[in-house]
Amino acid sequence: MTLSERSVKKPTTVVMIFILLIAFGVYAMLSLPIDRFPEMDLPYILVSTTYSNAGPEEVETSVTRTLESSLSGVSGLKKLTSSSSSGSSMIILEMNYGTDLDAATGDIRDKIDLVRNYLPTEAEAPVMFKMNPSMMPIMMLSIDGNRSPEELRKYAEDVVQKRLEQIDGVASAYIIGGREKCIRVDVPRDRLEAYSLTISGIAQLIGAQNIQSAGGTIKSGEINYTIQSAGKYKNLEDIRNTVISWKVSAPDASGIPVVRTVKLRDIADVYEGYKEETSLAFMDGQPCVMMLIQKQSGKNSVAAANAVRKNLPKIIANLPNDVKIGEVFNTTDDIEATIHAVVESVIEGALLAILVLFVFLRSFKSTFIIGLTIPISLMVTIVLMYLRGMTLNMISLAGLLIGVGMLVDNAIVILENIYTYRQRDAKPEVAAILGSQEMISAITSSTLTTVCIFLPLILLTSKMGMVGQ
Repeated sequence: MTLSERSVKKPTTVVMIFILLIAFGVYAMLSLPIDRFPEMDLPYILVSTTYSNAGPEEVETSVTRTLESSLSGVSGLKKLTSSSSSGSSMIILEMNYGTDLDAATGDIRDKIDLVRNYLPTEAEAPVMFKMNPSMMPIMMLSIDGNRSPEELRKYAEDVVQKRLEQIDGVASAYIIGGREKCIRVDVPRDRLEAYSLTISGIAQLIGAQNIQSAGGTIKSGEINYTIQSAGKYKNLEDIRNTVISWKVSAPDASGIPVVRTVKLRDIADVYEGYKEETSLAFMDGQPCVMMLIQKQSGKNSVAAANAVRKNLPKIIANLPNDVKIGEVFNTTDDIEATIHAVVESVIEGALLAILVLFVFLRSFKSTFIIGLTIPISLMVTIVLMYLRGMTLNMISLAGLLIGVGMLVDNAIVILENIYTYRQRDAKPEVAAILGSQEMISAITSSTLTTVCIFLPLILLTSKMGMVGQ
């Protein structure tokens, strides 16, 4: 028994199957993530290295060129570009499309390990990032009020940032503007010369004494006690009392030289201050604090932005009355507008096709049958998209728009053939079975001709870059 015969002779089963598919389609349509473009694996890997207090030439000579000489041998590398600035080295590796980025990342990590010992000791370990469209912020918020930038940043760190990062779909909230608190150690040059010390030596001694490590365990009967050395600084006095040098003075009355400790307070001023400002934020000419919000990879951008908007009143309620949170920009508004425009095009195209069919067929029943196939087929397609982990975006919706046109063409061909059998006085069941069976090869061939147009694109995906993806 063919598919046409099964469908015609068991209408109840067919109706139940389509009802289930429509139900699944509605659920999938409400659950599908919405984004402007589909998820893409961009073949770019960024290697960033921080070398504080070093000039651009020193960074290029000591860090960038050393890493370039090793990374140039990475498998699948297409292009390597670098930039060196004050205190920072940036290397961008463009891989060939189709390269396994996970394997390439491992290869890059191995190359970096080979030359890590040749990098300056003051330079931090190189950090790798795989370029991902989801890394782009979806929202920017401003925090302003009749407060100093330091107070605004404190509210942003203690209240706003923590609550935003707890929202489902939000990966991180990055703060821009305001001054961060820090412990400042100012050492006059004449004191350094008097005690024959260096800034780097003092910094190493401070860091070496600001540690907390495990000291093992002590067993007493059936109880094990964990020993831990508490070497972390707790207050400013602990820092001021740090021993940074030892000086041998003249022998005392007994003839034994006296060793005197030199503490940090003897040569430096230690106080609580602020870090140097590297970024400034202004709103309507007034200082403020900005927050960039990134969504989690694979999450719905629109849903994440709506969740942030929904939680903002609760966050504002925990701030002073004069501190306000405003929305500077929201990329999801553009996404919603774009998707809405494409959805409108799909609906308008489907309605226009139904109207044209009614004009030419002059049959309400035939038009209704063809019109019914459009939403059902779209629902089935959306279920498959949901199972594949796809998103509703400009590309997938444009594909649905093309599919609606092909669907209408095939439905008209089959319906006309069935109508021809009906004009020959065939029974409805026989006309439906024969009329559809005869057209299977025809509509399959016509559909494959459209598919063949895209076949070269599929075969040349690796050579077409982002368009191929």
